[in-house]
Amino acid sequence: MTLPASSPKNKNLILGTALWGWGVDKSTAYELLDNFVSLGGKVVDTATNYPINKRPEDYGLALNWISEWLAMSGRSDIFVITKIGAVDNMGSNTVNLTPSFIYDTKNYLFDRLGSALAAIAIHWDNRGNNADIDATINAFSEISSSDLSIGFSGVENPQLYLDAAPDLAGKWWIQVKENALSDAARQHYSLIFPNAHYLAYGINMGGIKLEPPSDTSSIVLRSINRHEGLVERLANYLNSKHVLSPPPSNLNELALTTSFLNPALSGVIIGPRNVAQLRSTLSFWSRLRKECKNENFVQLP
Repeated sequence: MTLPASSPKNKNLILGTALWGWGVDKSTAYELLDNFVSLGGKVVDTATNYPINKRPEDYGLALNWISEWLAMSGRSDIFVITKIGAVDNMGSNTVNLTPSFIYDTKNYLFDRLGSALAAIAIHWDNRGNNADIDATINAFSEISSSDLSIGFSGVENPQLYLDAAPDLAGKWWIQVKENALSDAARQHYSLIFPNAHYLAYGINMGGIKLEPPSDTSSIVLRSINRHEGLVERLANYLNSKHVLSPPPSNLNELALTTSFLNPALSGVIIGPRNVAQLRSTLSFWSRLRKECKNENFVQLP
C-alpha cells in the first residue's frame, strides 16, 4: 500500500523511531506504538540502521521492534516508511544503493513488515556518478510501480535524481530537517522537485525546551547546540500577544503550529521520548486540525 494522502487540513503526523534503542527502551517503544494507533496515528517512520548510536550490535533494532510489535498486535492498518541504504549505524555516509541490494532489502522488509510496509526511501546519497544513480532510480521506479511510495533523505545531488526519472518528480516523499533555525534542507530540493511531498523532522531542534536539558535528553545525546538566544526569542514570542490559535503554550506546540501552517509541508515526523510527550503532541495536533476548520484560523504565508 502507499502512504495516505495529505492536505492542508489533514497533514500526516508521523511517529519517528530514531531514538529507539538510544534513549527509548523496548517497553516504552511498544507503549508509544500502542498509544499512537489508539489515538488515531497511522504512519511510522524508521530506517534499517536505527538507532544511529555507534553501537554495531544495535543496528536495525528499531525495525526489529516494529516488526515484533506488528506480529503481537495483529495490526494491519498502519503505514511504515523505511529508509534504506546506510550500511552501518556509526553515523557514516557509506551506503549500498545497488539495484540488487535494493531488491533484496525490499523483500526483507516485506518479510518483516508485511502489508504495513508503505514506503521505501533512500537514506543518504552523496554520489555524483550518473550511471550509478540511474541504476538506483530505475530500481525505485519499479518499486513505485508496485504500489509502494518512494522517498529519500540527505541527497547531495537531487538534480541527478530528476534527470534519471522525470516522471517520478511528483511522487517522491522527501524528508527534510526544518525548524525555526533553517529551511535550507527543503530549499535544497524545492526548485528541482516543487511538487514533491515534504516531511519535516527535527522541528524541535533536537528537543530544545525552555528549561535546561537533563543528561538523558535528546539534545544532550546528540550533542546539539541549544542556541540560547533563539530559545529566549521564542520564549518571548510565546509570552507575547500573538495571533496564533489555538495558542501554543510551549516550544513543542509552537513548532507543531508553524509546521502545520507551512503549506510546503505534507507532514511532520515527531520523536517523543515517552507516552506523556506523545499524548500531549497528539492532543495539540488534533486541536490544530479542529481550528483549521474555523473561519478565523490563522494561515501563515
